[in-house]
Amino acid sequence: MAKKLRSIAHLHIALIFCLMHAPAVDAQNGAAGLESPFSIGFGARAIGMGSAAVAYPDDPSAFYWNPAGMVVIEQHGIELSLTTLFEGTQYNFFGYVYPTMSSGAFGLGIARIGTGGIGQRHWDNGIIIEEGDVGYWWGKLIVAYGVTVFKGLSLGVNLDVNRQVLGSFSTNGIGLDMGVHYALPLEKGILRNVYLGCSVDNVLSPRLKLGAFSETLPVHVRWGLAKAFHLRGGADRWLILFDFEKYKHTKLGYHVGTEYGIGRMVYARMGIDNGETTFGGGLRFKNFQLDYGTSRIGDPTYFPRSHRFSLLFYFGTRIPEKKRLLEERQRAEVQRRTDERLEAERQRRIEDGLRAAQEYFDRGDYFNARLEFTRVLREDPENAEARQMLDLTTARELEYQRERDNALMESTREKEQQRRDNIFVNRKYNEGLEAFEDLDFRRAIEKWEEALERDTDNEQIRNYIEQARAEIENEVNEGLARARQLARQGNISEAYKVLNNANDQSAVNPGLRARVIREIENLDKVVNYLRNYQEGQQREARGDYEGAAESYKKALEYIPSDDRAQEGYRKALARSQSTVKELTGEAKDRYTEGLQLYTEGKYEEAKKAWEEALKIAPNNIRILNAIESAKRKLELYKKKEKDTEKGDV
Repeated sequence: MAKKLRSIAHLHIALIFCLMHAPAVDAQNGAAGLESPFSIGFGARAIGMGSAAVAYPDDPSAFYWNPAGMVVIEQHGIELSLTTLFEGTQYNFFGYVYPTMSSGAFGLGIARIGTGGIGQRHWDNGIIIEEGDVGYWWGKLIVAYGVTVFKGLSLGVNLDVNRQVLGSFSTNGIGLDMGVHYALPLEKGILRNVYLGCSVDNVLSPRLKLGAFSETLPVHVRWGLAKAFHLRGGADRWLILFDFEKYKHTKLGYHVGTEYGIGRMVYARMGIDNGETTFGGGLRFKNFQLDYGTSRIGDPTYFPRSHRFSLLFYFGTRIPEKKRLLEERQRAEVQRRTDERLEAERQRRIEDGLRAAQEYFDRGDYFNARLEFTRVLREDPENAEARQMLDLTTARELEYQRERDNALMESTREKEQQRRDNIFVNRKYNEGLEAFEDLDFRRAIEKWEEALERDTDNEQIRNYIEQARAEIENEVNEGLARARQLARQGNISEAYKVLNNANDQSAVNPGLRARVIREIENLDKVVNYLRNYQEGQQREARGDYEGAAESYKKALEYIPSDDRAQEGYRKALARSQSTVKELTGEAKDRYTEGLQLYTEGKYEEAKKAWEEALKIAPNNIRILNAIESAKRKLELYKKKEKDTEKGDV
């Protein structure tokens, strides 16, 4: 029986040896430690890229290559994979990855490789006795988890449950894999979108004993580098990957792969797997994707190329989209809180206004009481309390006027004239109140001043006029500040509108009106400056450098200290007087140095060299044109950088 078990075990070893490159010998107890047949990997994507996937394993088989690398997956995905091997051997894989926004990524995988037709035999007195065929399979369950722990650094772990069955014999073993992944947190430069990865399989090695034959899977280390390029505004992605691997008793292995994806729909892949060329591709339609990869597994003398197909299904919202939706919800929440705060502030202003107005009313200060009640009604036109108190304030004011009218009528002999004066004063007083309620303080002052001409001793009207003047000054000052802000924002027409309104309001205050007129004159200077500066730019663009210099000079007459107009004037004047004289000496050396730097793509250094040459040979047209060419290249480069950043995934 022992001989029989050994014979079966030898067949088992032969099968694995055919699948893998070479065995590794375990010195302990004389047991053989062999590569797992699963070392050929899962998924058609990776095999098409030369099995280089440690740094960017972007499909549902990611946890096999690097459990920490699952963090690059953006959407829930399921993968079914079938690989054609030799002699009827079946190699299948099912994988599922569940990425989350903040809790890392979870993975689940089931792999199985098996074959039938393994003959049983034993020797009996030198005679081989055939005992029929048995089947053999090796299954593996993988439970994986990966999480980002700090600024692009992720850690991951796989729990592997292995099971082997050969005929009536079976064995189980549990192993543990670990991985590290790092996405460089850079937004610019050559190291942008660079990823590093390292995976160590069998940190806890499973030990399998099938009959009399036992094995311990050796430690397997893989590490790699990946660089992603986002092209066509982020619609296309080009990946370049480099991987290395090492078993304890084998030479260093290497894997190189590349993948070009067109709009998340079509993928082309190729690679080199330890010297063997691999190819592959993929097609995606909506949430379904079909991948294909081909590589040589085993000795090419005996085994043809193997082909692997993977069917992938993606579902759920992608992580970037989830983040975008979350940010939108957060912005909406911030807006809601802002609206609540603004509403609370409005209610506070209403309450404060009502309280202040009531205090003014109780003290008999009907002007400020009316002003506060009017402001409350501006905030809340339906406020019944403010409306009622405003009517009551009007009644008190009219009562005060009637009492004064009666006193005046009794104290003067010219009762009829006094009556007419009183009618006139009351009419102008009421007209002033109407203008006041519309916050037209200038018109209110005009009406009250007319009333004061007939009733020069009326302290209430005199008081109202002074307080209305103060309100006008406040409004005009606010208007001046608002006009300056609009001018800085480039809204010139609205600034003029605000200043004209301030000019009308300040008619009753000569000193205040002088300030408004000065502000209008300053704005006129800005407008004249902008008109001449823009005219200079247009003339310069047409090549009329002499006319451009004249326009820039006119712009400087309005704002002499403006850097942009000064620079434009100097450049246009220099170009209008430019020459084509042959360069010599140090000017020629600096010009030639700039040409060499420009050819190498060092536009900033080239511009500096040409600017030094221009100091030596001023107004030389060749140097001026070269400087402008370098500036255009720098602007184009900066624009491409911004477009690339907007298209990053």
